[in-house]
Amino acid sequence: MLTFRRRRVLHRHACLISVMAAFCFGLVLGILLPLFGYLSSDIDGAIISSSNSLSSVDSELSLLNSRISNESHKKRVNRTHHMPHFPTIDDIRKENSLISLQIEENDPEQVKIYNSVSFIQAEDDSELETNDIDQGSYNRLPSQDVWVKNSKRKYGKYVQEIQEIVKEEYETFEKQPKKTEKSEQNTDGIIVNDIYWGPVIERNLPTGFTKQDTKRWHLYLNHSEVTKLEPGCGRMQNRLIHFRDGQMACARYRQNTDQLQGELFSFYLGNLLNLTNLAPSIATVLDPEARFWSSATEDITDAQWRKGRPIVLTKWLTNLEPAGIPKQFQPLERHLNKFDVKNITMSMRGLKPISKLFEKLGIKHEMNAMEQNKTKMLTKLVELAQWSDLIIFDYLIANLDRVVNNLYNHQWNADIMEAPAHNLAKQVDTNLLVFLDNESGLLHGYRLLKKYETYHGLLLNNLCIYRKPTINALKQLRKDSAIGEKLNKLFEQTTSQSVRDVLPPLPEKSIKILISRVDRVLDQVRKCSETFASAATATTTTTR
Repeated sequence: MLTFRRRRVLHRHACLISVMAAFCFGLVLGILLPLFGYLSSDIDGAIISSSNSLSSVDSELSLLNSRISNESHKKRVNRTHHMPHFPTIDDIRKENSLISLQIEENDPEQVKIYNSVSFIQAEDDSELETNDIDQGSYNRLPSQDVWVKNSKRKYGKYVQEIQEIVKEEYETFEKQPKKTEKSEQNTDGIIVNDIYWGPVIERNLPTGFTKQDTKRWHLYLNHSEVTKLEPGCGRMQNRLIHFRDGQMACARYRQNTDQLQGELFSFYLGNLLNLTNLAPSIATVLDPEARFWSSATEDITDAQWRKGRPIVLTKWLTNLEPAGIPKQFQPLERHLNKFDVKNITMSMRGLKPISKLFEKLGIKHEMNAMEQNKTKMLTKLVELAQWSDLIIFDYLIANLDRVVNNLYNHQWNADIMEAPAHNLAKQVDTNLLVFLDNESGLLHGYRLLKKYETYHGLLLNNLCIYRKPTINALKQLRKDSAIGEKLNKLFEQTTSQSVRDVLPPLPEKSIKILISRVDRVLDQVRKCSETFASAATATTTTTR
């Protein structure tokens, strides 16, 4: 028996101990155990000890799925906070970067077949997203994500048969002799000698405007008559000219001759480089009393053109649309080399085994989609090949009014690179890029090199894949040391004496600058050849 006072003290102590015990137990369960990672193991043990064998397996699977989901979530979070690193030529020249640039270890076909098997067995779609090709992965097909996700939903009944076919394909490719990177590089037709577009790309390039087209344009103007002039073709005093037979031309008129010389001699340089992206252009002199102009004297007066002034007539082109700047030349990447091209062509080189698999399964829709994707990729590569020429051409003439215009204004307008390139168009039916309005080239652009040379060099510095005919033409011009002579010879051959009386030849100062820029381009080609040849050798050695 306790006294009333002692019972009260005991009750207080018991309550205090209970409160402290509850607080400590809650602290352990809520903070300390999760902090040290013990909570999961305790819960797992409780579940396993209190369940039969079937329920324990189900619990383990659900817990495993939750962990995989958490890991996938972490990967996605990390991916959103870290921009992928795209290798530039400076990265490649560093010794430690070669391992990250390995394209296809061992036999590329075997890698693709192994990947296909693992994709069929994958259960978590979110895991597939972490290897997206845009994140810099060079050993995975971009089309496989879509294929796997669709296959599990639409073709689940084919899974076992697909695995058997993939295994059969793997065994077939395993028996084939292994290819070295060099031999594969020269047989796929996409890239040759590490830095040149291959025969597949060259064969699919649009024909464009040949030297014969220029001769025909010259003959046409000698036998045509102008019927009307109307505003158009760019600047205020330029005019869209209509001929009697319905054809049209753009007439370029300037108060000074620098920009007319720039337009004309840039066209001549394109001819020497065998570029077919420049529309035929001819210089003439305005004479309202001549038969060529006599039917449009009123329009000439309205245009405030003066007699005896030089004019450049460029053939009018129809069916044109604006041409955008590829992402390979936008600020986040701004480079094009053989690794970028292989990144793009992954889906093309993986078509053979996968399309054969679809054919055996009788799945025609996916086969058609693959063929369409192949055509799309080829179109993309052909466009990039033309951009290779465009970057070299614009660098040589120091063109201010095309991509440099976008680059310069990017500091004020971050979205301008998404807009179409200035003075660049694409023919809808042929996908030919047309290099328009080159009047700033060779003279006006050279006077502003101090201000814009940084922008001129941005694209050239990381361009490491070229059209071989263009580079060969540059080498031949430099070897002959007669660039100025050849340009002025074309000027004499394609213009009349009346034109040469009012339009001077290309100045000697411009010729010297042009020669130095040719040397700069050839030096970049040499550096790329050495860099990517050594990178290929190092990669092959590493994979072995």
